[in-house]
Amino acid sequence: MKRVSGAVLLKRIPEKEHLRTASAGKKKLTGPESADTKKKRKNTKAVRRAGNPRSGTVPYLIEPDGTVRVMLVTPKGGGAWMLPKGNLEKNMTPAESAAKEAFEEAGVTGICDPVVLGEYRWQSQRVRIYPLRITRILDEWEETGVRSRFLFRLEMAVKMTPGAGMKRVLRALGDYLVKQS
Repeated sequence: MKRVSGAVLLKRIPEKEHLRTASAGKKKLTGPESADTKKKRKNTKAVRRAGNPRSGTVPYLIEPDGTVRVMLVTPKGGGAWMLPKGNLEKNMTPAESAAKEAFEEAGVTGICDPVVLGEYRWQSQRVRIYPLRITRILDEWEETGVRSRFLFRLEMAVKMTPGAGMKRVLRALGDYLVKQS
């Protein structure tokens, strides 16, 4: 993995060769599709097109010298740096659901403010992002073996994330923190 200035590697993804060999033995089943299966797939696509709301966080910490660091994660299997996010959980507020995603995907716990920093679209779904001040970084977490995580300086995180919407949300964190101090 390439070193990035201003980033701290906290966990690496296993080599992709391991992932290829694990899936090599699986065969794709083909054959006639039932009407129920077609209907379920059609309904799932309709929900995605409708913009199924999701929530996510910008996990951050402030170092003693005032430097703001943001934790970004990779998707399962690697790829572009992104914010932890997921579907809204039943019986949870969007901020609580976002904190749960940060715990599962990035292995962090913290205080998630119920303030929407902004939203962006990710794979045709609307994602609302909440700030989460990190109180603890776990050595092992639910998705340890399938994701990498980095603590970037805020300015570097803006450069590393794809899409204008995610960059806007990260800049909004900086503005939010200035107002809080």
